Amino acid sequence: MDNHQHNIIIVGSGLVGMTLALMLSKLECRVTILDKNSKKKLLELKDSRTSAISQGSSRILREISIWSKIKKKVQPINDIKVTEGTNKNDLIFKSESLNEGPLGYIVDNTFLKKTFFREVLKSNFVKFIGEVNIKDIKRKSNFATIFSNKGNFRAPLIVGADGRNSKMRFLADIKSFFFDYNQVAFVFNIAHKLSHQSTALERFFPSGPLALLPMQNNNKKSSSVVWTVDSAITDKLSDNKKFNNEFEKKYAQAFGQITKVSKPVKYNLNVISCYEYFKERIVLIGDACQAIHPIAGQGLNLGLRDSYYLARVISESLKLGLDIGSEYVLRDYSSQRKVDKNLLIQATHRLNQLFSNNSVLIKLVRENGLKIFNKSSYLKKKSMMFAMGLMKFDF
Repeated sequence: MDNHQHNIIIVGSGLVGMTLALMLSKLECRVTILDKNSKKKLLELKDSRTSAISQGSSRILREISIWSKIKKKVQPINDIKVTEGTNKNDLIFKSESLNEGPLGYIVDNTFLKKTFFREVLKSNFVKFIGEVNIKDIKRKSNFATIFSNKGNFRAPLIVGADGRNSKMRFLADIKSFFFDYNQVAFVFNIAHKLSHQSTALERFFPSGPLALLPMQNNNKKSSSVVWTVDSAITDKLSDNKKFNNEFEKKYAQAFGQITKVSKPVKYNLNVISCYEYFKERIVLIGDACQAIHPIAGQGLNLGLRDSYYLARVISESLKLGLDIGSEYVLRDYSSQRKVDKNLLIQATHRLNQLFSNNSVLIKLVRENGLKIFNKSSYLKKKSMMFAMGLMKFDF
């Protein structure tokens, strides 16, 4: 049983929690990660999905020496083409117009998560404890305590990085906004005859967006698919033939004939956004704090920025001898993250509402808006910098 004092406790060993742990370990700050899964399960993990890593996030991963271990297996995104349905009037974002490197990267989730977890296990400053069932938390003036099946864990700061269905959010009584999109995302991979040429496609339909994300394997002839549809029509896609026929209509030979389709995994879509990011020595990061629509592939990147800024605030506070779990320190972190979080939550929410709509008037606004946007190099560059995670929100 563990009843000892810890410096910082992170609940959750997802990519966001592990990023924070590795950033703090670089500062020689001792961290304990608690997770409901066993070490064995995490090392044997299989996840057929991919992750979109922005240019800004790749720079965060360089700081924790992860990028050098994954860069050979990432697929750069050099161009992004956005269309209204299968319309040929593309809104095109080109990385060469910014001189900042690729717009982002696509990487296999299984490989990415295992690489992170092995680094965590190697670190002398990170302690991993698995199969932890958290029962309750109690907070006093100078520390918080987690009560679990593995004993009690006490620290001046506890970080909830335990995902969309965060138990820490519930136990800390941090209120959040919730909105159900009544949409489902089908996530799967396809192989196709033509090269994707490092291009990502985002096609908007009234029933929901379709994203084709380039993958590295199979000579650039594979893509990861995130296909969003209204929940009301999912029954019509219940058998494989109907599913494939409907998908192929929307795919419209984007990269030539499809030669292989993996089994789709279905996710219900909603948005969760906390009204406050911390409460009495508990701070939430990543999906535990904000879980957004996958329309722009930005959820992970937003969480990685949470980790980066929280590590920075903790580092500065430790140098000054401040209490890292105090309201003063956590308010500093919160103020640094507010604009970035709110902008991206609102952007993804409004984009989905704007494009998942059959109204003739809205359709006219969309078409004209895309034309105006495409002609403005200033608007395009600003939106690219935002999507790449290179906008500064330090105030």
